[in-house]
Amino acid sequence: MSQALHNTRSEPATGATASGRALVAACAGNLVEWYDFAVYGAFATIIAATFFPGSDPSARLLASFAVFATAFLVRPVGALLFGRLGDRAGRRRVLATVIVLMALATAGIGLLPGYTTIGMLAPLLLTLLRSAQGLSVGGESSGATAFVVEYAPEGRRGWYGAWLWSTLALGVAGGIGVAVLLARVLPRASLEGWGWRLAFLVTLPLGLVGLYLRLRLDETPRFRATQRARAVVRRPLAAAVRGYRGRLLIGVALVAALALTFNLFFFYLPSHLVTALAVPLPRALAASLAGLALVAVAAPLLGRLSDRVGRRPLLIGGTLALLVGTLPAFLLVRGAGPLGLPLGYVLVGLPLSCLVIVPPFLAELFPTPVRSTALAITYGVGSALFGGTAPFLATLLVRGTGDPVTPAYYAVAVAAAAVVAALLTRETAFRPLDADSPTSSHVGDAALPALGSHGLGPRARDGR
Repeated sequence: MSQALHNTRSEPATGATASGRALVAACAGNLVEWYDFAVYGAFATIIAATFFPGSDPSARLLASFAVFATAFLVRPVGALLFGRLGDRAGRRRVLATVIVLMALATAGIGLLPGYTTIGMLAPLLLTLLRSAQGLSVGGESSGATAFVVEYAPEGRRGWYGAWLWSTLALGVAGGIGVAVLLARVLPRASLEGWGWRLAFLVTLPLGLVGLYLRLRLDETPRFRATQRARAVVRRPLAAAVRGYRGRLLIGVALVAALALTFNLFFFYLPSHLVTALAVPLPRALAASLAGLALVAVAAPLLGRLSDRVGRRPLLIGGTLALLVGTLPAFLLVRGAGPLGLPLGYVLVGLPLSCLVIVPPFLAELFPTPVRSTALAITYGVGSALFGGTAPFLATLLVRGTGDPVTPAYYAVAVAAAAVVAALLTRETAFRPLDADSPTSSHVGDAALPALGSHGLGPRARDGR
């Protein structure tokens, strides 16, 4: 089976055309998914006023961010559900399913009546639709990563995988950009009354385009090889946890720092600037586009660089830069100066750009039979516990302590854990993607001896 997994170039689907088509379809869908997810954060202050009662803007924003966090708390459920499906039935089915779910949930938010119309049913339905978004993103993160990296030619996994982070940034920038455009062209009363809903409803045609592209894809050659070798794992969750504990911990630590910093700067801070410092919404949102543009442009370049020099130098450099740069970047953004505001986003965008290689790195940590599930665990847990709760906890910390900088201290502490995780790991860029296949001599956490654990032996393969 090891020979079948390694020798993928003989498969017709691994040609340059098929690989490029797979990359475009996966990334186009990824962009749509994150556009859908971002518009909620961009309009958090308006959503708070529309769906939650009360006269305290801070309390209503806290409620809105609680619903924002709900989507991330549901992400592990979606990640494990779709991750298991991806390891059992294939990556392609997952990618098609999640984009339909996201499009319907996002459009549903755009059509949902507010609190003044249907009362408490409004926030309840909002939470339900936001949870459906969380299920979708949980499957998208692991499914798209596994799909793209398994299609990538040898020596170009960093380049392929980094495009996922680039299109994530573009999707979020698109959601924020549409919010800025609507805020500039519509009177405030129209924007708050009905205009914000347009950003949610546009997801339907975008979702159809993404679905069309994904339905035209073939299953990844590596997963097909796993099926032919009868190496599909019956219980991938148990197999991943038993065989790769150390690697899962590393993945969670890296995703936690990445997700927390990203959500703190691009979802919490714009709303905080509006409610606490009376910064106009278009200005607060537009400044964040500078950091997103930097990530989107730098991601493929740094991904390609990691194919040449390895993932570990960028992981260590990126996490160290996050540790050192988060606090000054936070202070610059919160200062809301004409230069400091965009400069702060550029400053945080630099370490986030270095960490674009997290998706291909995580995919390289796990073999094909459990890759989708293992990625689901790392993305789901790291994002749920730290990323999705970031805006809510940041608002709560500021209200509780009276110190507006407290959220930055929290982010720095999580970044420190990510530095440790990056230092503990070894290089993955130059190893075969399936060096840890069930019949390989290099299994489990053996490639990371400092962490200890065991590989995919006969017991783990069945999940017993």
